[in-house]
Amino acid sequence: MTNKLFGALGRLPVLVVLLGLGSVQAAVPDWQSRVAPAVLAEAVSRGEADFLVEMAEQANLTGASLFQNKTDKTRFSFETLRAHAQRTQAPVAARLKALGVTYQSFWIANAISARGGLAVLQAVAQMPEVARVHGVGGIQHAGPVARSAAPAKAEGEVEPGIVLVRAPEVWKKGFLGQGVVVADHDIGVMWDHAALKSHYRGWDGKNADHAYNWHNAFVRDPLCPDLGVPCDPHGHGTHTTGTMVGDDGAGNRIGMAPKAQWIACRSLLDPVVGVGFLPTYMECMEWTIAPYPQGDPASANPERAPDVVNNSWGCAEGCPPTILQATNEAVKAAGIVQVVSAGNDGSQCSTIIFPLAIYESSFTVGASNFQDKMTGFSSRGPVLSDGSMRIKPNVVAPGENVRSSSNDGGYANLSGTSMAGPHVAGLVALMLSAAPDLKGQVDAVREIIEKTAVPIVTGQTCGGTSDADIPNNTFGFGRIDAFAAVQAAIAATKPQAQKVGDGASGKGLLLGAFSLPMLLLLAAGGLLRAWRKSP
Repeated sequence: MTNKLFGALGRLPVLVVLLGLGSVQAAVPDWQSRVAPAVLAEAVSRGEADFLVEMAEQANLTGASLFQNKTDKTRFSFETLRAHAQRTQAPVAARLKALGVTYQSFWIANAISARGGLAVLQAVAQMPEVARVHGVGGIQHAGPVARSAAPAKAEGEVEPGIVLVRAPEVWKKGFLGQGVVVADHDIGVMWDHAALKSHYRGWDGKNADHAYNWHNAFVRDPLCPDLGVPCDPHGHGTHTTGTMVGDDGAGNRIGMAPKAQWIACRSLLDPVVGVGFLPTYMECMEWTIAPYPQGDPASANPERAPDVVNNSWGCAEGCPPTILQATNEAVKAAGIVQVVSAGNDGSQCSTIIFPLAIYESSFTVGASNFQDKMTGFSSRGPVLSDGSMRIKPNVVAPGENVRSSSNDGGYANLSGTSMAGPHVAGLVALMLSAAPDLKGQVDAVREIIEKTAVPIVTGQTCGGTSDADIPNNTFGFGRIDAFAAVQAAIAATKPQAQKVGDGASGKGLLLGAFSLPMLLLLAAGGLLRAWRKSP
């Protein structure tokens, strides 16, 4: 749409427009080629535009894969990203200050958010440190597609989707998500809902402490005026969080991992459709890697980071793919599993089109029903929007008529891939509860879930893949099987098979006692000790 608008101007150099307005006497040739057409058009028509500056030099996080301990991996990623951003952004930040422009710095994808006119855009875009100037866009969550009244449940009855994926069989083995923290990146959470309150990391049974456990990415929020207190004016985030951990102790057993703890970040604002913006999204992802009290980013602490994040939203417009991909990969490098809903754009092929679902670094989830059939609304692959032809989704989970907590204090049935994703995030919590050595080993966790998934029958062929191909572009590897995945996770972390890192191949490495990889690991351990002692 924005390209068409710019095309309507005949793709004339912006310099011509500027001279016509008599606002600028000269311009550096070709600086405007670095600026998104929509940003230029808005600056011309309105005098100012919101924009995001993408720095040319991005941080190298490959070293994170050398760390086995999740806390060390997260801290390394955080410190590397922050230091790199401080160094490389300094010239641009100084230029903006000199121009009197207020800005916000992001280390997660090395970018700066600001607002200014054409003179500001020119001053920034012509700097060699800058790769591109983007619009801030808008973000819209991926559902739900349907809502229905929640019927009464028999005392102690477990939700059918949770039964289908065999989570209760895992519970019987004593693994209910203990020692694991899940996060919900969404529109908010009703933290004191009966099914959620006791599972909130900020509740000790008597008092609430929201610092490090809740974040609102908006500077002003008319729907949640007290930024430091969790809220959910929509209900979407309360529902997804319930599917991960919910249990009120009185028969409403709605969550996959009822002993896990949850935290949450709000980056979506509108109570009707859930619109957010790229800066709020990036702020939530930074907070995910290193949580901090509301308004105090200097106190960011990567040791408080979650183990898995549920993202039941999709960026439907104005989202620069390079920024979102870098952001997503930073979260993965930090040892955090990114679970992402595939989208609700229907049963046609190649309908998985929006970030974050399109990326390899996302664990993308489609929606099936309680009868192990694909839903009509679940988006399919292959991914065409970035030209990759990547097979997606990775797996599917129940997402139709799912009963969970609602923001009126009760329960509601919703449908959408938004409802499928939390089943997978909850499964990750069960796996890490049973096999803590897998914490931070994102590729290993994903591979186990994929290899233990149950293929289903669809009869659909997309991108040359059919039911006979595993994975395929309809259901990926299949519908998740929690019991099989947990058993495989336990087996994978037995003492005789020492798993280390997310190596260069993307898979865990089995190390012999005197192998070269083991020597490299020992060397990395020395580097880690030195790094941790450094100021």
